Amino acid sequence: MRILISLAFSLCYVFIFAQGTWEKKADYPGCFTHSQIAFSVGGKGIVGLGADWCIEIWEYDPEDDVWTQKNDFIGDNVSDRPASFSVGDRGFVTLGGGDDQFYSPHLWEYDQANDTWMQRASFPGPGRGVPVSFVIGDKAYVGGGAGIENDEYVVFTDFYAYTPATDTWEVIADFPIPISGSVGFSAGGKGFVGSGSFDGEFVNTFFAYDPSQDEWTQIDDLPREEPTVLATGFSIQNRGYFGMGLSDAQKFYEYDPFRAQWFQKADYPDFRAYDEGIGFSIGDIGYMGLGDDITGETFMNNSFYAYTPDSIIVSKTNTPGKELVDFVLYPNPVSDHDNNLYAEFAASGGMASVSICDVNGQVIRKHQGFAGKHMRFEVLDLSPGIYFVHLLTDDYYGIERFVKR
Repeated sequence: MRILISLAFSLCYVFIFAQGTWEKKADYPGCFTHSQIAFSVGGKGIVGLGADWCIEIWEYDPEDDVWTQKNDFIGDNVSDRPASFSVGDRGFVTLGGGDDQFYSPHLWEYDQANDTWMQRASFPGPGRGVPVSFVIGDKAYVGGGAGIENDEYVVFTDFYAYTPATDTWEVIADFPIPISGSVGFSAGGKGFVGSGSFDGEFVNTFFAYDPSQDEWTQIDDLPREEPTVLATGFSIQNRGYFGMGLSDAQKFYEYDPFRAQWFQKADYPDFRAYDEGIGFSIGDIGYMGLGDDITGETFMNNSFYAYTPDSIIVSKTNTPGKELVDFVLYPNPVSDHDNNLYAEFAASGGMASVSICDVNGQVIRKHQGFAGKHMRFEVLDLSPGIYFVHLLTDDYYGIERFVKR
């Protein structure tokens, strides 16, 4: 039987996992503080603000491992525990606490090319501190956190989506529980929020947000022995990363949305436990550091590290109990003029899994279906380069290479 399958989502089942590596980078030279903003734009990291009314802004250049001071932040009273994120070539800062229990709803946009700030549409909900944010595509999602409302301390569940292109906010589904001091990241087209404080207790609870359905779904708990609060995270390609925090802070985890699993990675290398640190990614490298040293040995921390994730190596190593088969990919090379890439191979039916991975073995797409069915996959959004396709059924497996022009 000849089967025609156009390619979509699955996992690369033939791989070698490492734990990733950490590398010490230049210490942060700004205010020795915590609760900073952090995001990346234009291949650079932007870090600043923080407790004790610090308004400094610093730019990190990963090529030269150098920090450069930029113009000070011009906003009002958002220096303590704000939310920050980047969409496209702009960075954003909103919310955060000030003196006299003032929590600003203002949103500020950072233009890195001109080193300038511009006020944008204010956050539509009540002002607050320790909110959480993540970005999916051209939208940012902000919510949760804690503040004062009607003279009472409130932990919020409301969430909002911000579209920079139109400078507009929209209400989305509330977070399932009132939580503060949590971590957010995006992976595989979904947002993930969890950890933090719920009803006065630290939790490992995590939820996934699906923007196509506007709904939150509980996922597996973060597998830390000690739940924590005020941790940090970042995203690299289709993986989310979680580390630091108020307890068990050296433990570092990766979340794989395709397998819906957490994996423990190489420990964060600083021996002290830091909470309220920062995290962001530039390309395929993550960065974490700074924060408040809860051991009391040093009041604040300015150390800064780069994390390089696993290299997942695709090969034609034997898969026990399965037969290796060759298959043909066409058109190969594939270009933007082609709607689909196809695989033609001999098969005996059953469930088939299909993966597309880049040259580092990182999963780009996944899908499952019955062999014999026609499954469609568009390749228009794949960047030019070399990719590998992995097919797996109950009886056989195969890996082949194709080029996207």
